[in-house]
Amino acid sequence: MGQRHKDIRNGLSAPPKPTLVNLANLATKPRWCLGMLRTPRRAFRNIAGHVQGVDDLSSLASWTNQQFDPTLDWDDVKWVRDQWGGKLILKGILDPEDVEPAVASGADALIVSNHGGRQLDGALSAIRALPAIVEAVRGRMEVHLDGGIRSGQDVIKALALGARGVHVGRAYIYGLGAMGEAGVTTALEILRKELDITMGFCGLRDVKKVNRDILVPGTF
Repeated sequence: MGQRHKDIRNGLSAPPKPTLVNLANLATKPRWCLGMLRTPRRAFRNIAGHVQGVDDLSSLASWTNQQFDPTLDWDDVKWVRDQWGGKLILKGILDPEDVEPAVASGADALIVSNHGGRQLDGALSAIRALPAIVEAVRGRMEVHLDGGIRSGQDVIKALALGARGVHVGRAYIYGLGAMGEAGVTTALEILRKELDITMGFCGLRDVKKVNRDILVPGTF
């Protein structure tokens, strides 16, 4: 795992530790706390109870850290491709030089992502890396973008730079935390409405017509 400086500073852990700062924060949200107390306990049921020594969130976090294999290489990706047989998407591509090995591995798509900027402090942002990756791919596979999508305008910028689609994380998680399933739906509806309005202001009716012409020259 990367040395996640922000997590270290704010004391983030799974499960959360009952520190003074956390308790003071919870004290300001009594309604939320009451709702959480009434909520069934969640777990990764596809792992907890099936992997030896993994029974709760604490042991799950330790087990996850042990799963990162520094000897992983492109031959392993090919092996996964052969074993899986379904669609294979590689996430975390930031350098154009990784495109050719990815194509040779038989991957069906790439996700340009820096994993939220948490793994390598100072890594290039996904949106900055996107154009070079798209150029190197030359249409041989789909290119998606992950990270920093907070609005419909962010979506259209990624599409304009060649992404086939985007992956949304934080926006819908905020909706989930605020309103549950209805909050997730609301968050996605907001993104869709913002995308629709932005396209209208750019004189576009079809999302497939989005290209770099809508961007300010020299910004990318």
